[in-house]
Amino acid sequence: MSAERSGVDFRAGIGLLAKTARSYPKDGAVAMFGALVWMASVVAIPYVVKVIVDSAILDDRRDLLVPLVAVLAVVGMIQAVGMGLRRYFGFRLSYRAEADLRSRMFAHIQRLAFSFHDITPTGQLMSRASSDLSQIRLILMMLPIVIANIAMFVVVVIVLIMIDPVLGLVASLTVPALVLTANRLANRIIGLSFSVQQKLADLAEVVEETVAGIEVVKAYGQERREEQRLQRAAVAIYDDTIQIARYRSRYGPLFELIPSFGTVAVLWVGGFRVIDGALTPGEFVAFTQYLAVLVLPLMITGWFFANLPRAAASASRIEELLVTAPVIEDPVMPVELPNGPGEIRFSDVRFAYGDGETVLSGMDLVIPGGAAVALVGSTGSGKTTVANLVPRFYDVDEGSVTIDGVDVRDLDLGDLRSEVSIVFQETFLFSASIAENIRVGDPDADDRTVRSAARLAQAHDFVCSMSDGYDTVIGERGHTLSGGQRQRIALARSVLRDPRILILDDATSSVDAIVEAEIQDALRHVMKGRTTLIIAHRTSTLALADLVVFLEDGAVVAVGTHDELIERIPRYGEVLARDEEPAAGGAR
Repeated sequence: MSAERSGVDFRAGIGLLAKTARSYPKDGAVAMFGALVWMASVVAIPYVVKVIVDSAILDDRRDLLVPLVAVLAVVGMIQAVGMGLRRYFGFRLSYRAEADLRSRMFAHIQRLAFSFHDITPTGQLMSRASSDLSQIRLILMMLPIVIANIAMFVVVVIVLIMIDPVLGLVASLTVPALVLTANRLANRIIGLSFSVQQKLADLAEVVEETVAGIEVVKAYGQERREEQRLQRAAVAIYDDTIQIARYRSRYGPLFELIPSFGTVAVLWVGGFRVIDGALTPGEFVAFTQYLAVLVLPLMITGWFFANLPRAAASASRIEELLVTAPVIEDPVMPVELPNGPGEIRFSDVRFAYGDGETVLSGMDLVIPGGAAVALVGSTGSGKTTVANLVPRFYDVDEGSVTIDGVDVRDLDLGDLRSEVSIVFQETFLFSASIAENIRVGDPDADDRTVRSAARLAQAHDFVCSMSDGYDTVIGERGHTLSGGQRQRIALARSVLRDPRILILDDATSSVDAIVEAEIQDALRHVMKGRTTLIIAHRTSTLALADLVVFLEDGAVVAVGTHDELIERIPRYGEVLARDEEPAAGGAR
């Protein structure tokens, strides 16, 4: 990482930290008030001690001793109250910032288009939501006390100069040395801090991929390989953190050693000044106490600035995510989708994924409203891409996709997707009850409607046979169910949505012939009056279609019934014969 890049990221991170801290003015103000009360009390105590020594003890004023000691006790209690306010509201500010940033990140990640998720590993996002946010929380938690410490340092230095200008000058000589030390430490660990945060994300990526793909890892005996990947990522983090530790061990002791040298110098010079009568014993005691008071704040401030680069690195990574603009957004003035049969029209559509090869090249296609149309083609012919463009998971590069005459880019995303329901080839279910998974199609649906949708999807019987029926909680991704059971729950959730357009991405690929026949019978009822787009890989699926569209190289080769295409297009029969067995994964 170049120094220029580190500097830009550092400023962006500091900017996010400052903006976040300003977002909670009440918590920040109370925390700062508590910190300043604590600071004022800490500064006042040595002065009270000076008065006790000079005015009560040395002048033999017993009548002043008790009141002054009482004042000292009151100041101590005020100091405790200030510390309590500072800690509680400082912690509250930092935890609220962490929670709110996590919510913002989660909401923003969901707004980002498929094109972003296609190239961004899940582990990278998880790292931002965990280790990066923890670094921000930690630095914001310390911010009020550090500001108070800096203010206290300035006040104490002024007080020291007022007590004795000579000793004040001697004590203040430590300031340039401390600033120089902090600056040199920060310059050396900024780049390493960015590197550590990125490598922590890489580590999270390895763990997430291994756990998500544990079946493949075990099936192919790749446990050792994954352990080595993790070991390499962990060693890379270790190397950078050890380098940071080396710098901190080199410069960190100076934050204690420099004030100690200042204390030694003050005791040496101050002792002579007391002997010469230029300084009273009480002033000397107060002076040394003020020096002792400065040690801990200087150490805390040094720790803060030593850790600030890593927090800034974390903040810059979060800022980088938050400023990533969604490629797919609602139009400024959305058009209302008119009532209609659900006609889908592709007009001279050209599309490529990012900078990749063209997938669709000038495709023209009309899918009549209410018709069931199957898309057939070899791998990479563009079948799934066609389906993805209808709900606007991606935007076309050229041309247009319309529903009932309205360009999908002119529709509110929520309105558009409420009219399109998709049953994906690779079914995803949440770690929740079966009823909750079905209600993804319509969160407001009552139990009767949920059960009706399950019956249509041929899921009701197997759900009722489970221990808790519709309240049965399934495991992560639904792996406690068979492939056919997962697919039928996905069908039920799609039916529950009651969409204008239904997209089936080889939706019966995970079931046997008997269950497939049952689901297809249910689908015939569900598909009535709806435009249905069927991505087909085997002949049996074509029984649901009124028309078949044969795609090759991102273009429409022929449209007709299955029998017509078999007779007219030899290549069509070859593709069906090759894909007769269910495909392992969806092809773009």
